[in-house]
Amino acid sequence: MGRRRFLEVAAAFGALLAVPLDPAVAARDGAAAEADIELTDWIFIDAQGGVTLGLCQPEVGQGSYTALPAILAEELDADWPAVKVRWVMGRDAYKIQFRNEKPSQKEGASTSTTKFYARLRVAGAAARDVLVRAAAARWQVPVSDCATESGMVRNTRTGDTLPYGALAAEAARLPLSPAPRLKTPAEFRLIGKALPRRDTAAKTDGSAKYGLDAEVPGMLNAAIALSPTIGGWLVRINNEAEIRQQPGVRAIVRLDDGVIVVAERYWQALRAVQMLDATFSPGENGGLSTELIDRLAESGLDAEIGVTALARGDAPRILGQNPDQVIESRFSVPHLAHAAMEPMNATVHVQPDRVDVWGSIQSTDASVAVISKISGVAEEKVHLHIGFLGGSFGGKIAPDFVAQAVRAAMAVGRPVKLIRTREMDIQHDHFRPNNKGRLRAVVDRDGYPVAVHARVCGQSLFATTRPNWLTKTPLGDYDESMVDGIYNQSYEIPHFHVDVIQTPLPIPVYFMRSVGSSAGVLFWESFITDLAHKAGIDQYQYRRHLLRNNPAALKVLDAVAAAASWDTPPPAGTVRGISFDTYHGRGGSFVTYVAEIVELVRKGDSWRVARVFCAIDAGLVVNHNTFIAQIQGGIGFSLTSALKSEITFNRGGAEQSNFADYPLLSIGEMPEVVPIVVESDRPPQGVGEIMVAPLAPAISQALLHATGRRPDRMPFRAEVFKASA
Repeated sequence: MGRRRFLEVAAAFGALLAVPLDPAVAARDGAAAEADIELTDWIFIDAQGGVTLGLCQPEVGQGSYTALPAILAEELDADWPAVKVRWVMGRDAYKIQFRNEKPSQKEGASTSTTKFYARLRVAGAAARDVLVRAAAARWQVPVSDCATESGMVRNTRTGDTLPYGALAAEAARLPLSPAPRLKTPAEFRLIGKALPRRDTAAKTDGSAKYGLDAEVPGMLNAAIALSPTIGGWLVRINNEAEIRQQPGVRAIVRLDDGVIVVAERYWQALRAVQMLDATFSPGENGGLSTELIDRLAESGLDAEIGVTALARGDAPRILGQNPDQVIESRFSVPHLAHAAMEPMNATVHVQPDRVDVWGSIQSTDASVAVISKISGVAEEKVHLHIGFLGGSFGGKIAPDFVAQAVRAAMAVGRPVKLIRTREMDIQHDHFRPNNKGRLRAVVDRDGYPVAVHARVCGQSLFATTRPNWLTKTPLGDYDESMVDGIYNQSYEIPHFHVDVIQTPLPIPVYFMRSVGSSAGVLFWESFITDLAHKAGIDQYQYRRHLLRNNPAALKVLDAVAAAASWDTPPPAGTVRGISFDTYHGRGGSFVTYVAEIVELVRKGDSWRVARVFCAIDAGLVVNHNTFIAQIQGGIGFSLTSALKSEITFNRGGAEQSNFADYPLLSIGEMPEVVPIVVESDRPPQGVGEIMVAPLAPAISQALLHATGRRPDRMPFRAEVFKASA
């Protein structure tokens, strides 16, 4: 029995899952109703007073479906329980800019709230303003005699009210103010509160619609097989006639690097793909292996010179003059797959003058551009219908799976839903890059660093995906994401040098939750742990000393220490580790402070992660419920990569293929998470990626206390958790 059928049956028998469907979920129809009156790019009101709010950021589990409409509803003074939410796309108002790229519509880099907070407040307030002016004109009273509340305008002198629906047509004819009056924080009813998520009921009772749920009249289904070697190509299909004769098979579509089988039902297509006997050329990458990748990165760490990312003072000279005093540590992280619960999928219907796509898509504009290029249909004629995404973590930004579905649909002239199997999803992901780090320091007589040289070597994310983002220097170009969490760290170090060495690889890579900081913060915080341990100084106090002139950072570090009672010795059989990070949003878009403490508890002959304290200053928290959920989910995500995840390569391709050899954290392994919201008067800062990077170095430090050994390579395998006799 499928998940959805199980939920339907359970609800029919009066199970606890029988939760009413949020009307906002039912309204995800992708197009404005004809009766809707548009007040701004985001706000639509019908004659009955129904308010529909636009959502331009895909809901990938981060809570945008609740938080962003709440900002609009706050300034609009809408009746929050009654509002509907609808996907919107294609306008400049829905686009954001990353670095020197042209503005585009996509979800990523923890920027949804930071980029749209002010924009949505102005849109909501501007709509409220024209509704008030329309009411004032109707009553022939001054605007100052009008107030708004719960979807209506009230005459403060007479008590008369007019619902927004009765005023919308008149309001739409009035010019919008570019600078309407915004509410003060004291007036907030929604922003800063703990609002229930609007998608909880639908995701609980099975009615939520994901890309996989798309059903289109006349739809066929498709499965795909891709070259097992990166960069390999299809030579021939050896049993094509046999495949064509399989029940339900309607077409075989050749790609440069693979084969798509289209059939009446998905399982018919999948069975045919599993029977496929195809010959692929390995191309130039048949010798690619993890051993080779590690050897290249390791040699880079010992190269004579790297590309300088930061030079403060003269660290290389000081280290060179004091070779006997140099403290050195080395670290390594592997390639990772995104491995979202919902695999890549897209349903495409190509017509001569229109293309419709239903799917789990994280980047709207990138997908539209690819669809238009392949189909020949103008971009403005491409319509995306985006439901909920069953996870992404950056993996569903790259539109290669959408392109494959377009080619399948064009081949048969009918709508086609293409689904990648878990094996295809993991083995043909755009992986998170590998990295190795070497950190060297000379300390003063108290054990604090005077000079540090940090070097990171590995595959460059920017060189593969955003070459125009590479920073130009006389020594060469470098990728700042390779040293995230190192070159922009917050500790006071007089002489600090950071450099980078790229090892070009043919492996497709892409952004993954926390990007380079998941490696950089592991390297940096673990090295700080080594220095503090060697100096015999408490780990918390050591970090506190290095942050002594940074009040914002100290506030967060102190908050997590207080919550975990750091100054009180833990019970027998419990050890702790602490870490800190200042997360800088890409292009300086935000600054968020985070500190974490991990508690390991001994169980038999092993230690396990039992509790995680996480303190974050992310400015104004729009919705405390989604904020807490972000912390909890981020800790689980981070634990998976810290303890389990690794993609290895052999004979030119990824060796892992499913959750049997690429396991995720199970619910039974999830520790207790203690979120600490550090109040701040700053505007909203990024949250979604912030808590990921500090967890691994905190675990590493706790293991040092527990076992006397600090692991220096992720993932931390079970053997490093073995307790000493």
